[in-house]
Amino acid sequence: MISQQNEQVTRPWYREPMVWLIIAIPLSSVIYGTFFFIVSITSFDGMVVDDYYKVGKQINRELKRDKAALAHGLTAQVMVEDKTVTVFILANQDYTAPPALEIRFLYSTRADIDKETFVELISPGIYKGSIPKLETGRWNVQIASDDWRLLGSMRMPDERKVVIKPLRK
Repeated sequence: MISQQNEQVTRPWYREPMVWLIIAIPLSSVIYGTFFFIVSITSFDGMVVDDYYKVGKQINRELKRDKAALAHGLTAQVMVEDKTVTVFILANQDYTAPPALEIRFLYSTRADIDKETFVELISPGIYKGSIPKLETGRWNVQIASDDWRLLGSMRMPDERKVVIKPLRK
């Protein structure tokens, strides 16, 4: 009788929960490491620009365009209605309006749905053109000519009209 009490029942190793806990920790590290390695290889993380000087010159050119809009005394009102965009431009009296303007609608988080169009001068200070439907969300609006640009933003579909003034720097 005493010999039966001292006998211990031994279980195989794979039936011990602590063994599986000890195996699970390094195994999960290997699985997560493999997953992140695959994601890092297959995803595009952008490319570092080699010629920093040219990029810096481009930034200065963009600032010159903002200053030119300020010098011309430009202010724009953009109205989006269905598939039509109308731009009203106010400027100094000595400014000659170009026959067409480039207008870009840049989505704040997804570059793949950006929209770009040209609007034609239909009467003094009024431009009109067509544009595909804008998705719901915040859009950055850029109106540009050869030597100037105006930047603003609007939220669709709540704001269908926005007034854009030149940046003061």
